[in-house]
Amino acid sequence: MIDAITFSPSEPAGAFFWVFALATAVTGLLVALTPYLMPKRECFAVTVPDAASSDPYLKGLKRRYLLWTVALAVVALAASTATYLAFGIGGYIAVFTVGLMALCVASFGLMLYFRAKVRAYKQQMGWTATEQEHVALVGDEPMPHAISMKWDLLFLAIAGITAVAAVICYPSMPERIPMQYDFNGQVSTWADKSWATAAFPVLFVLFVGAVMAVSHWGIVHSKKASDPAAPVATAWAYGMFARAQSILMVALGVMVGLLGPFMELSFAGTFTLQQLVIPIMAVALIAVVASIAVGVVYGQNGARLIARVQRNAPLASDDDEHWKAGVFYVNRNDPSLFLPERFGIGWTMNWGRPGAWVIVGMLVLVTAAFCIGSILMVG
Repeated sequence: MIDAITFSPSEPAGAFFWVFALATAVTGLLVALTPYLMPKRECFAVTVPDAASSDPYLKGLKRRYLLWTVALAVVALAASTATYLAFGIGGYIAVFTVGLMALCVASFGLMLYFRAKVRAYKQQMGWTATEQEHVALVGDEPMPHAISMKWDLLFLAIAGITAVAAVICYPSMPERIPMQYDFNGQVSTWADKSWATAAFPVLFVLFVGAVMAVSHWGIVHSKKASDPAAPVATAWAYGMFARAQSILMVALGVMVGLLGPFMELSFAGTFTLQQLVIPIMAVALIAVVASIAVGVVYGQNGARLIARVQRNAPLASDDDEHWKAGVFYVNRNDPSLFLPERFGIGWTMNWGRPGAWVIVGMLVLVTAAFCIGSILMVG
């Protein structure tokens, strides 16, 4: 059985194996490095003084977290690889999914465990903020910021190109169009030729564009990270971080959206949907590697850009009470809807604001509309 299974990336099963294996490895790497990518004043989602970044005890906690998460990632990768060798791609997908979910859940549990230790140590050391200081920058020198929302108009252009491709390719489409292949390269789902089926890629592009535009809007209007001890440096670093992340988001969204015209060509028989797996896998690999690279180079809020800035000021502010379980921000008195994550790379929402739930509800409705539309279009 083992001899009959190969790791050839040219086969559908082999391609999926390599992409999923890489996803497990890089996810484990990013999770393990997260404590080292956060600003100096944050340790396992707890606010600490600048000098605490070199505290032996806290450094030891970070090291233990790294070792545990790397070990979990290795176990997940080994288990899924062994399953692929023994049972093929079918069993592998199940083990991969369970392993990746277990890695995420276990890493979150480890974060909570070490967060409790940091909170106890913080109380023991007497690290408290006597007052809440905030920063407002005033000056002529412009700070870097996320790219303009106008870039999201590219998704409308791609949707238009996809629609034109649908009209041009429609006469060449067969009466039955393959819509899905299994891991062995066999067609598992067909759709009858219709204008609705031909328009499905257009709906796909519009859905991707809508999700990316909302995410981009969140970055543009997010609460800006700042440190009263080094206001200019932290504002500059955050601006660079937001700019890099917004560029990455739009670029990856455009790459995914460009799959729309290729789907139309596959419907017309220019190449098979199975062959489209290659660019899909390429986009997935680029997305994973690029996201990791930006996270490691910039750090959360651009922390890596100013890692060597010496700041020995005491705690100027402390909002730990608003961070539930270290990752959920709940503050009804904060008008911000979006803000940087406390533990992780990216942004989260202020769940104490009704507007946050409205946005989530709208995304759920848009996703439901896309799913229903897909079913109606392709059957």
